[in-house]
Amino acid sequence: LNEVLPRIPDVAISSDFIAGFCGETEEEHQDTLSLMEAVRYDQAFMFAYSMREKTHAHQVWQDDVPQDVKQRRLREIIDVFQRNVHQKNDELEVGKFRCVLVEGESKRSNKDGVASWQGRTDQNKRIFFPVENEGVLCWEDTNLRTVMSGMTT
Repeated sequence: LNEVLPRIPDVAISSDFIAGFCGETEEEHQDTLSLMEAVRYDQAFMFAYSMREKTHAHQVWQDDVPQDVKQRRLREIIDVFQRNVHQKNDELEVGKFRCVLVEGESKRSNKDGVASWQGRTDQNKRIFFPVENEGVLCWEDTNLRTVMSGMTT
């Protein structure tokens, strides 16, 4: 990261985390949490380990981490990730303009009487935004203009 961030300051970092892999110790789990605190990932895929037949681990290792420990560790991983990603987004994303690929109307649309759409930024972050006057507003060459109009919400 020390080499990537200076070269690509706006880079989004993601990873996969598996809680309770065969033989995982509490110390190793704490190391994972410490790494997550230090890196502050933008996206993460988080799972409790489950033995899968026809894999190398199934053939040579024993699934020796109890299910309740796996679930606790997974909850801790999710909590650390969510806290960090919300804090990071509040610090770095609020008020920024981003290029967004609009995916369509949000499932959250009209819950509070406000129509909204969803899309993904160039960092693949999902965002939700309001639709005003039956159109989406965007910046282009410092001029605000409507890029889509007449859309049903």
